[in-house]
Amino acid sequence: MKTSKKTFAAVLLASLTVGILGLDANALTPVTKATKVAVVTTATSATITWNPFAKGKVTAIKIIAANGSKKTTKTLSATAKSYRFTGLYPNSTYVFSVYGVKGTSSSAAVVVRTKTKVFLWDNTIFFGQPDDMMIGEADQILYALPTGGEANFATTTPTICSVVKVNDITYLRPVAEGECSVSADSPGNSQYKPAPAVTRNVSISIPMGSLEKTLLWSEEFDGAAGAGPSSDNWVIETGDGCNAAPGCGWGNQESQAYAACALKQSGNGIMTITASTKLAEPSCTLNKNWTSGKFTTQGKQHFSYGYFEARMKMPVGGGTWPAFWTLGSNIATVPWPRSGELDIMEYAGNAPTKSTSAAHYANSLGLHEYKSGFQTHTAPLSNEFHTYGMLWTPNKVTFTFNGETTFVLKKSDTGLANWPFGPSAAGVHPKMYLILNLAMGGNYGGRIAGGYTKAYFDIDYVRYYSTNGYGSAPTNN
Repeated sequence: MKTSKKTFAAVLLASLTVGILGLDANALTPVTKATKVAVVTTATSATITWNPFAKGKVTAIKIIAANGSKKTTKTLSATAKSYRFTGLYPNSTYVFSVYGVKGTSSSAAVVVRTKTKVFLWDNTIFFGQPDDMMIGEADQILYALPTGGEANFATTTPTICSVVKVNDITYLRPVAEGECSVSADSPGNSQYKPAPAVTRNVSISIPMGSLEKTLLWSEEFDGAAGAGPSSDNWVIETGDGCNAAPGCGWGNQESQAYAACALKQSGNGIMTITASTKLAEPSCTLNKNWTSGKFTTQGKQHFSYGYFEARMKMPVGGGTWPAFWTLGSNIATVPWPRSGELDIMEYAGNAPTKSTSAAHYANSLGLHEYKSGFQTHTAPLSNEFHTYGMLWTPNKVTFTFNGETTFVLKKSDTGLANWPFGPSAAGVHPKMYLILNLAMGGNYGGRIAGGYTKAYFDIDYVRYYSTNGYGSAPTNN
């Protein structure tokens, strides 16, 4: 191809100009500018972003942050697409410039002028634990104190409780039985950040006297004199525990062995469990000095939620340990304590005016843990019959004595995500079976009184009710 004289002259002139003046050939071609430049600021930082430069268009990227006469310059690789400046002044105006660089040449600047945010202090909120409430109780004032701003209250369980505001005062109102979740937060202000919500759980209960109970099952012990517990409802447990999971002494260092002969109905509506020594009752002995009785509804009657009640008279004498309690029906596949245990009533003859209730479960590490409550009475519990009850709902267990609440345990008290007394993670509701027994000595019963040979634990009835939507007819598994 022939080159014209004019074209040759132009090329020659450009070459001479570059050579004589020492110019970079790249300077003859304008450098590509940055596009889509944006800046996001905090109180002390700014993040600059831009669209990536096409390959080969630049050899580097230069950015400048200027605050008055103070400038900070950074040179980045050609592939960079963002940069974060730190250590900036709050509430200050900055000018940010972005340049494309090729060789010794730079593009025109793309400039963004903006202001850093006002510095906000962290905001914490103190939200006092609201008290548990009962249906029909007066509204409870909610108190919360944020570091900055006002507190806002809300609930995620409006069917259980509501948050109401009257004359600029916020109240918690009970609506229905269950676990109420109420939270407090704060939007913050010009000096403080918003405060994250703090949540509290409040148990809303039905007054025991207001329970709408429907009898679903009962044992009135109306059999013939000398008869044992009805096989329709009960299984008699025997032995000293050595062949059972807890081990000898039933895992509690108890002194008795259990035998069927220790369980006899009176013929007048009373079941009596008799604990006796070999000398006191030679016709009813096993391999221990003490023989007593124990019977359960396992495999016969299993229960899920509702109200349980038994009318009983405690035995006389140090070392006696009668109990009315439940175990998880899944204990064969889910070992104790993960299967759960609820002690409706425990009594020690060494403390004749005191009754105890308790819940046993596994903590988050799988280890045994329990919580209990007790009540001290004015007279020995062996003097007369009393009723001992338990209201079991999915998130709470309430224990009673003669209809009055003595101890309450909520799911939230245990710290468990899935406690054994409520629905599992899969939504399966638990079942439990009933147990009545009279132990001697052991970890709870304590020292057996010297010369003591016989004790009697009298049970008038055991009844089970559905109440306020909780409880259903028992099943055999």
